[in-house]
Amino acid sequence: MTHRELLSRFAGLRILVLGDAILDEYLSGECLHLSPEAPVPVVRIGGTRHVLGGAANAAANIASLGGHPQLIALVGQDAAGEELIACAARAGIDLVVIGDGRPTVRKARVIGQQQQLVRLDYEDDRPISADTERHVLQLVSERLSASDIVLLSDYAKGLLTREICQRVIQDAHRLGKEVVIDPRPEHRRFYEHGDYLTPNLREAQTLLGRPHNVQSLGHIEDTGRSLAAMLDTNVLLTLGANGMAFFSRDGREYLTMPTVAKEVFDVIGAGDTVVAAFALARAAGASNVEAMDLANQAAGVVVGKFGTATVSAAELLAEHEFSRLVSRAELAPLTARLRTAGKRITTVNGSFDLLHVGHLHILKEASRQGDVLIVGLNSDASVKGYKSPDRPILPQDQRAEMLMALRYVDYVHIFDEPVPMAFLEEVRPDVHVNGAEYGENCIEAATVKRYGGRLHLIDRIPAHSTTDLISALRATLDGGSGNPDNG
Repeated sequence: MTHRELLSRFAGLRILVLGDAILDEYLSGECLHLSPEAPVPVVRIGGTRHVLGGAANAAANIASLGGHPQLIALVGQDAAGEELIACAARAGIDLVVIGDGRPTVRKARVIGQQQQLVRLDYEDDRPISADTERHVLQLVSERLSASDIVLLSDYAKGLLTREICQRVIQDAHRLGKEVVIDPRPEHRRFYEHGDYLTPNLREAQTLLGRPHNVQSLGHIEDTGRSLAAMLDTNVLLTLGANGMAFFSRDGREYLTMPTVAKEVFDVIGAGDTVVAAFALARAAGASNVEAMDLANQAAGVVVGKFGTATVSAAELLAEHEFSRLVSRAELAPLTARLRTAGKRITTVNGSFDLLHVGHLHILKEASRQGDVLIVGLNSDASVKGYKSPDRPILPQDQRAEMLMALRYVDYVHIFDEPVPMAFLEEVRPDVHVNGAEYGENCIEAATVKRYGGRLHLIDRIPAHSTTDLISALRATLDGGSGNPDNG
């Protein structure tokens, strides 16, 4: 299912969201000088902005993506509560307010020169009373059958208890509904037998009672599999700059996906965007990998915004696929942003026709030479010019799409020239990778070294080339029942 098809299914989906709503307040201004009273900056506040946070931000993302969220949350009878209710109405959220006398949860952030200086938290995070718990369960019961999926957003602010979580999971399953959960580590036993858990790596390790100072691939896989088995749930593990990983509860499905974020400005609220997009996709009938892909794309958009933010369906459509297919004019600005972020850039080029294990070998090794791998892909015209008129076998858009599906590849650029020097002139890579058979004096060497880059040569796997593959396929077809000449 394409993203366009999936997003078109969001209209009309009803998502029941239960969790801790937060009012995020941003006090922005100019840093003037250090205070004479203490070594802290003095900020002249120029404006105040209120946005929905926590479970309310998850609901806002559902609404901005085209779904219909119904949010059950604690809201106080105070100015912050009035502002939260107003923000929810503007966002298109059907808010069901629960009051038990406590104030609205509010997080005030002081921002100077686009830098967060301090955060002030106003909250009362006592667990709700038994009477309020019964009231919440009644509200859920009245709305569950009309909902397409349930989202539990736990920020440990008092609303979600183990009794509520377990009852909601049981009642939802009785009606054939899935439950997606954004967890808090201290509430580990709340989430047993849920359908999907969406922790980040640190949260997942804490849920398991493990230290969180190791991030090797093997350790990440063990963390995901162990958490899925312990809580009997599917786990979507968010890994920041390393993308996402998915682990099925039965241990049979293990998926990884690289991040698609072009630049990271602020990660506040990114988890809310992930859980919202994933829940909507599952409600729309997406497979696990399709839902994961959409959530990954949504996170890649929202981390490029400042503060708590949402992503729209239009933004996702604009970013999907072609955000990583880079034109000639976009190459220099892209590499400038990457270098500003301290990234080491690697390039490799080729036709990558009939993608095979030899290609995977060189791409995998190339990805290890830096932080970002940009692939220069010969266009159809280019391949015909330097190979033969009957090549390529696959057109350039399909070859590009297959490359972008690989976790080793970050960006793809299609070039028409027979040689990649113009591509390399724009990128000016730190490392350029080539097959060892071309040697240190390959045609790319002078261009790469002129800008301070180096060559890294990789031995190819013997007898694994597109030409070998085509020959083997032709021999098989000529000698067997697949020969079209034999009828």
